[in-house]
Amino acid sequence: MILPRLRILIAAAHLLASTLGLAGCASGDTLPRSASVQLVETEGSGAQPKKVGELAFRGAVALQGPRKAIGGLSSLRVSPDGGQFVAISDRGGKVAGRISYNPDGTLAGLGDFTLGDLLETDGSVLQGGKNDTESLAMIGPWPGDGWIVGFEREHRLLRYGPALAGVTPIPVETPAELKELDFNAGLETALMLADGRLLLIAEGEAPGEKGLHRAWVGRSGNWVELRYQGHPPFLPVDATRLPDGGILVLERRVGMLGGWGSRIVHIDAKALATGIVAGGALAGREIARLDPPLLTENFEGIDTRIGPDGGVFIYIISDDNFFVLQRTVMMMFEWKP
Repeated sequence: MILPRLRILIAAAHLLASTLGLAGCASGDTLPRSASVQLVETEGSGAQPKKVGELAFRGAVALQGPRKAIGGLSSLRVSPDGGQFVAISDRGGKVAGRISYNPDGTLAGLGDFTLGDLLETDGSVLQGGKNDTESLAMIGPWPGDGWIVGFEREHRLLRYGPALAGVTPIPVETPAELKELDFNAGLETALMLADGRLLLIAEGEAPGEKGLHRAWVGRSGNWVELRYQGHPPFLPVDATRLPDGGILVLERRVGMLGGWGSRIVHIDAKALATGIVAGGALAGREIARLDPPLLTENFEGIDTRIGPDGGVFIYIISDDNFFVLQRTVMMMFEWKP
């Protein structure tokens, strides 16, 4: 979700950029390349910081060049060896590719992209207001026995086969309360928990509950409602599991003056277990925050993998809104709790 006034400004600027020939190239053109970017990109910034909160910075890359085919990335899943990723765009597309590293293990690039369209339950390609795919939960271990995809605008869940793209999905019976969510404040977060239940978190705040977001845990047709404790103006946009049973939640904010910002919140295993009950509340602690002058973008996807020494590698990826003044950026961090 983007603030309405900011969305209007982005749309107007995008239209101007298209008129001037500055917007992304057609999807049939060559796919973009990636290039390394710094944690602080402003000139004269001096020595680069090595940490963001509790996290060690391990590199960042941005896509450059033709990009209309790869944009709007709203959720992220990374292979256990860190060599591959799968993401979905908010226009109903699957984007997969390879992740490469420098000799010192820092993030070096993205490439070997494969693209595909997600389908509707009747086998047709998702289109129009029905293709706003915002959340992605993997069923089983990598590369997955299937996928659960959450939609915004038309709030629903669909289950896809392992290929994700090009396969006809089946509907998942959702919490009845989904129909009460605002048009542009739906399920940005869908995460398969270790016990096979699905955790859903709405981006928008619950009516009359400042900082609290509606959330559900369960399976198709069997859900209980709870709350996620946010930190206004940040909103939850994705989550990932940790090996000890806890989770990390990615939150994002945007403002007319402050621009983009993100924070990563840790909910430990005990807090998760006690919070995912009917009427419960999930609350965690911030382990990192990205605000200017640090590299900021519209980060909407997060995932983790375990390093050889037991540390946790954290990846986040941004949604460029298919807009010329934004970028698709992947950042990597290392966390040793």
